[in-house]
Amino acid sequence: MSDEEFASKRERQKARRAERLEMEAQQAQAAGRRRTATYGLVILVVIGLIGLLVLNQVNNSRENSEQAERAVAKLDELGCTEDTRMTDLGGGHITGTEEALTAEPPEVIYPDEPPTSGRHIGQVVNSGVFDVKVDPRLTTHNLEHGYVVGWYDADTPAEEVDALKAWAQEQREGDFDKIIVAEYYRDIPDANVAFTAWFYRQACEQFDVDVAQTFLRTHYDTNGEGPERGIPSHNPGAQGVVEVLDEDVFLAGLTDLATGDAEDVTDEVEDAEPATDEVDADETEG
Repeated sequence: MSDEEFASKRERQKARRAERLEMEAQQAQAAGRRRTATYGLVILVVIGLIGLLVLNQVNNSRENSEQAERAVAKLDELGCTEDTRMTDLGGGHITGTEEALTAEPPEVIYPDEPPTSGRHIGQVVNSGVFDVKVDPRLTTHNLEHGYVVGWYDADTPAEEVDALKAWAQEQREGDFDKIIVAEYYRDIPDANVAFTAWFYRQACEQFDVDVAQTFLRTHYDTNGEGPERGIPSHNPGAQGVVEVLDEDVFLAGLTDLATGDAEDVTDEVEDAEPATDEVDADETEG
């Protein structure tokens, strides 16, 4: 091969190499643009999701405020008291013996009913919407755990009871499982329904969703003042949980008030372990 042919070959090799490098550079630039576009799209999606979340929160906050305003505006029409902070009656457990329970019936422990604090049994009842009466010495412990309890009595019109139960069941299927609805063991003073949380109560002649939802949202679990709030909701079979079935659930001191079928759970709670209270040791005793 002559020097001239060798030089021509080298030039062709250099040209092909330069062409390849240019193509690789163009491909790298295209890949970079695609990555940039992808990153930009991801950022836009994230910003959009954050914006949507903020918007939803703003809308929810506005809707909650509007609902609370509606509730306040019709308290007189519904025959409702205000959402009232009641007297602190303390806490602590009642010994689950028949003698102790008979000596401390609800009307002795809770001078202003339905109760919002006070001494109670070491056990709780499971979350649920019930057709029976439940001893308030059990549900007061639920209140301490951040529950909201809705009460009705024998004089409450059937349509009001149905509306209360339907609302409560809907809440349980949503974000508010720590809720109980049951019939009170005697007449609710000057009202047909009452909502209770730890330290708080609101009683009404008529059930209303706006009033009920505002009370629930205000006092539910960690929003409220229960000293043992934040623990999981109580389910049948768990430690210290008395399951409510199709009979009134009464302890000694109330069984003589039972009409029809009633389950006396005194023996069940006397030797049972108390409900698990997963709180700091320096919190109020359960």
